[in-house]
Formats: sequence, structure tokens, C-alpha cells
Amino acid sequence: MKILVVSDTHGEMPIDIKSMDFDTVIHAGDIGDAAFFDALNNAAGEKNLYAVYGNTDFVLSGYLPESVSADIGNLKFFIVHNLTAPHRILPANESAMNAAKAEIAVFGHTHTPLAEERGGRIFINPGSLGKVGLTGRRSFAVMETEPSGTVKIQISDIDSKEVFISKRFNKINGLFREI
Repeated sequence: MKILVVSDTHGEMPIDIKSMDFDTVIHAGDIGDAAFFDALNNAAGEKNLYAVYGNTDFVLSGYLPESVSADIGNLKFFIVHNLTAPHRILPANESAMNAAKAEIAVFGHTHTPLAEERGGRIFINPGSLGKVGLTGRRSFAVMETEPSGTVKIQISDIDSKEVFISKRFNKINGLFREI
């Protein structure tokens, strides 16, 4: 399964997701306004779309959930805008991830791209797509899952087309480890 992961578009979509080959799209918040979300939903077409509202999505707060727990590609995901960080998770998010038995946590907010394993769980932040993030990049992530339990994550800069983070994780005894 191939998953496009974006966050922090802030009303801008500098990539054409209609023409991209994905099974699922995940948006980790700070989407923009309701009209932009409707355009995103239309662009996703028949692809599965999971989205949460972020701290700047005031008009979407009653329209979209703050977090989503979902089975995607036989893996348990927890999606939230403001996780804080893998090393300092907000207590409510930690409880929600544990209750959902989340294997992969997707978040945004920091505008800082990240793909890492902590405690057997994968954390992914695709960075900021709509605005240059703290790293000076606009970025998105592509996640590929395999039935064997391998997950490959690549985070790309949309301007230079460079893949600047590329990691593989394997599920061993129910926990993910970087390989």
C-alpha cells in the first residue's frame, strides 16, 4: 500500500495529488479553510482520505476530528496535528495512542520533517507542505507498507525534488525497528 502523508498546507497545495499514484492520503492538520478541504477531498477522489484539524483550522474544528485512530493497510495509525514530539508526547495523545494500540503516529504542527522509531512505534511528521518549514523546505512524505511488515518512508522537498529522509522499518515481535 502506498500512502501520501502531508501536513501544514495552510490553504496551499503545491503538488497535484490527483495525478499521483497513492491508495490513501493522510493530512495531519493546519489544512486551510473549508473550501480548501473540499478541494483536497475532491482531489483525493476515490483514494481514502484521513484528515484532522490543526491549531489554525478554526473553521474546521467542528467539521473534522482532533485525532483519528484507523487501520490503514493492516497497520494501526494514530493521526493528530499537535503530538508535541516523539520524546515529549502530550499525555492525552499518549493515552489515545495506547488505547488504539497505534503502531504508527502521524503528526504535524512543528513544520519539521521526521521519521523515527521510538519504543517500537513509528513517528512521522511530513514537515510543512504549504509554507517553508523550520528546515527551509516544503515537504511531504510517501509511506509504503508491505504485507511482510516492512514500512518504507521517504520525505521529499517539493522544490528541489530531493528525497532528504529515507528510512525502512521492519516489524519484529509486534514492534517496529529501523533496518
